[in-house]
Amino acid sequence: MQDKRIEIVEGVWSVIAQQGIAAVSVRSVAAAAGVSPGRVQHYFATKTELVRASVEAMLDAAAEANPEALGDPADPATLRALLTHAIEPAASSRAGTSIYFNFVAASVADPWIGHALAQARTGVVDEVERCLRAQGAEADASELALELTLLAEGATQSVFLGWCRSEQALDLIRRSIGRATGLPD
Repeated sequence: MQDKRIEIVEGVWSVIAQQGIAAVSVRSVAAAAGVSPGRVQHYFATKTELVRASVEAMLDAAAEANPEALGDPADPATLRALLTHAIEPAASSRAGTSIYFNFVAASVADPWIGHALAQARTGVVDEVERCLRAQGAEADASELALELTLLAEGATQSVFLGWCRSEQALDLIRRSIGRATGLPD
């Protein structure tokens, strides 16, 4: 049962990556997932349920794809992983980043999506703050965590748009981490 749900959610991602979130429908997702429209409706009664399940799955997949971010908060590699994990995919495999930004845009019409994305972002800020404190950041770790997370989000978007190279974004974030922690970048 769970495998079919995953196939359907991956179908949602495929539709979004290729055509945008407006193209998500029971039929388009069924075609992308290789299942019948009835199968999609069996697991997801509405398009809203379908999209929301795909948001949750994306957030779970993002966490699983970045195990380095779960390391020791005193290890500088953990902080770097938290802040830079999305940079390379934004440059190389743009589909995942495109799906994320489609969800950001969809949050205008569906506050549930906005809340889910904001909660995930709050979790990142909290983990960045924990790392900063463990690494002896002298200044206000809470404010620095927010600043670094916002910088990383903006850097990811800039790389995705092609306005900035991933190497530039990674260097900027590393230097900013170095200034925040007083540790060499």
